[in-house]
Amino acid sequence: MKDNVYKVNDELIFRETEFGWVAVGRLQENKNNNNLSCYLLKDDNSVEDTLKLFFELESLGIKDDPYYHEDDQAMNIFKETIQFNNERYVVELPFRKNWKELSDNFSVAKQRFQNLWRRLQRDKILHSQYLETIQDYLNQGIIEKVKNTEANIYYKPVYYLPHQAIKREGRVTTSTRIVFDAASHQTNELSLNDCLWPGPNLNPNLLDVLKNFRLNRIAISSDIRQAFLKICLADKHKDAVRFLWTETIKRSYIEMSHTIIIIKQVHET
Repeated sequence: MKDNVYKVNDELIFRETEFGWVAVGRLQENKNNNNLSCYLLKDDNSVEDTLKLFFELESLGIKDDPYYHEDDQAMNIFKETIQFNNERYVVELPFRKNWKELSDNFSVAKQRFQNLWRRLQRDKILHSQYLETIQDYLNQGIIEKVKNTEANIYYKPVYYLPHQAIKREGRVTTSTRIVFDAASHQTNELSLNDCLWPGPNLNPNLLDVLKNFRLNRIAISSDIRQAFLKICLADKHKDAVRFLWTETIKRSYIEMSHTIIIIKQVHET
């Protein structure tokens, strides 16, 4: 509880807490009415939506996907368009809307990147880890620079992904991971996620995995390094996953897209 208090009347006050303002007080008992009343103040914000999404993602493999059915559009598109080229699988984004309905989201991504850049300037260790990750992506061919941002942009989807760093303390593996936000959008515009079929949950059920460990004498566990980054996007969809980056302290920025990515050095702004 904090000290700031706003008194409405003798029965109701608002008090500031570490989590925001809350309503506090008593409801007078109505002897002529056996019904009880309950009032709730709710403030919609992106933090609540983000936490909800986080726990939904954490439950993958634990509960069944309620939206899955046999004739899944995302899986149909995947099966019809997947290719194997240069030692990597190449897939297309499963668009469920016409890609022309997708706005580029550049202004939102730029504002988010400016906020991220200020954070990186304050945290030199995080900045070094971020830069190392980006350089590693470049070296592996996971991302590439955009050579011409205006070339054929009217004939393919273009979208800029905001991104941020997620730090995992105490992990044996990489402590910093870059996460892209495909749910970001401008006001009254669609996000990239809005335009794509979600697809089924293909993770194995966690209970089945645990039972198999108990039923067999020997268990073998393995992992594929950067597994999701081994899958390439088709050329026509690479520009739908661009993001911004810069390697210098100057006010210049770089446009990137995922190969999963494309980078382009742009004039100073």
